[in-house]
Amino acid sequence: MAFRPLNYDEGQVLLVPGTASEAFTKGAALTYASGLLTAAASGTAVDVYFVAAETITLTSAGGPIKVWPTVNVLYEADVDSTWATADQGTLADLASASTINPDASDNDLFLILYGIGATGVGSVVVGRFMHANET
Repeated sequence: MAFRPLNYDEGQVLLVPGTASEAFTKGAALTYASGLLTAAASGTAVDVYFVAAETITLTSAGGPIKVWPTVNVLYEADVDSTWATADQGTLADLASASTINPDASDNDLFLILYGIGATGVGSVVVGRFMHANET
């Protein structure tokens, strides 16, 4: 389960400092904590500006992690169960660092554009991360 960029996958990888001793998983949503990247969690109410582009455990604080930016990038995203027709065109929250909850909209971090597969069965949607200046 993870976030996968649909555009800008290659050539848009950045190196950004991450938190020490954290196991980063490719496709996980990332946020900042004390100036360093860390995995986002359910209930995150801060912008997700990056998605991990590699699986790595950093040995020192500030070590570089390869990431994809989220601004102006469409992502395929796994949902925590299945998506419904009514979820298309709505805002959703993170269920974990690697999934969204299409039924929650307290933090409105991800805009679901459309679902993949059959409604009530499909567990992947396409959308983009929202940011504080976009309401």
